[in-house]
Amino acid sequence: MTVPVHAKFAEQPTQGTGGPPMTSALVVVDPLNDFVSRRGKGWPMLRYMANDVGLIPNMRAAITAARDRGMPVVYAPHRGGGERRTYRYPTPNQDVIRLIRFFDGFGGRFHPELAPAAGDFVASLHEVSSGFGGTDLDAHLRSVGIEEIVICGLLTNTCVESTARHGVDLGYHVTVLTDAVAAWTPADHDASVNGSLRHVVHKLMTTTEFVS
Repeated sequence: MTVPVHAKFAEQPTQGTGGPPMTSALVVVDPLNDFVSRRGKGWPMLRYMANDVGLIPNMRAAITAARDRGMPVVYAPHRGGGERRTYRYPTPNQDVIRLIRFFDGFGGRFHPELAPAAGDFVASLHEVSSGFGGTDLDAHLRSVGIEEIVICGLLTNTCVESTARHGVDLGYHVTVLTDAVAAWTPADHDASVNGSLRHVVHKLMTTTEFVS
């Protein structure tokens, strides 16, 4: 998968000119075409939930608000299924990604409305669910003094929840934007947002609350 060149380990970000160091970052998980483009392989399954929560406009609003306030925006993209990789114990999810070449080519590129901009950081590709697993995401966040992460993206009950759990384990304060995430089904989304995440992360909030 082709990703933009990212800004490597920049100086400590600040909130506004002369302000205190910014210790929060927005982590955007898998905003890739196969999920959110109308040409994407997963869009026919995802579109009901995406439209119901206002996924794309809410993600776009969160990203814009973060950039406007000087909050680092960090992308955590998924490895594509077109690469020849051998796993000793592949998961069902990895098998499906490989067999249908999910996130390959066009499907593995960032959706243009949600793509990284100059100054954003794109972490190395994660293999399974967590944006932290086997990537440079944690190293980058620590290098710029980040202590709190706000997560949006896909899918609610897999990569978003896994990244949130991993972030908590690593010692970050973790917030999830409940209407800037989506899953294949309402049941999957609700089980995560109204079930497990309430007991895992430090805060759940809407996009409106985040941008205000």
